[in-house]
Amino acid sequence: MDFISLESDAKEYFKMLPLDWQAIIVPVWNTYKTNANIYVLTDQGAIVAGGIVFEQDPPNMTDFELTEGKKYRDVSFQYIGFLYVDPNRRNQALGTQWLNALKARQPKQSYWLTIEEEGLQAFYEKNGFQVVSQSKDPSNREWLFIYTP
Repeated sequence: MDFISLESDAKEYFKMLPLDWQAIIVPVWNTYKTNANIYVLTDQGAIVAGGIVFEQDPPNMTDFELTEGKKYRDVSFQYIGFLYVDPNRRNQALGTQWLNALKARQPKQSYWLTIEEEGLQAFYEKNGFQVVSQSKDPSNREWLFIYTP
């Protein structure tokens, strides 16, 4: 398994994402790519997992992310978004491998992220993230997590 930064061919990563995620990131990628990096795990050259690390605000932020994430953006936390594992490779700890490789690559970097699926909370907590805020809007539930080395 290799952990690499996709410097040039973001399309290879984007085409593995669900269509609704593609609709968010693909049209604006040229605006974000100077302040974001796509990192992928490859197995024999094929992308099996990946995510985007944003140095600044990611696209399509909710009001919750804008307000609650501000204090972390202000102190140089980077945002992890679009973390995705190939459905055919799920339950192989690839998300954990991706997060561990990212932390090893930048051992002093702090991160923040949000989730909308409560079931993901245990995954991020197992990987060293802690929930620090939860949205108050029952129709749009979100949790904000941080990781500090």
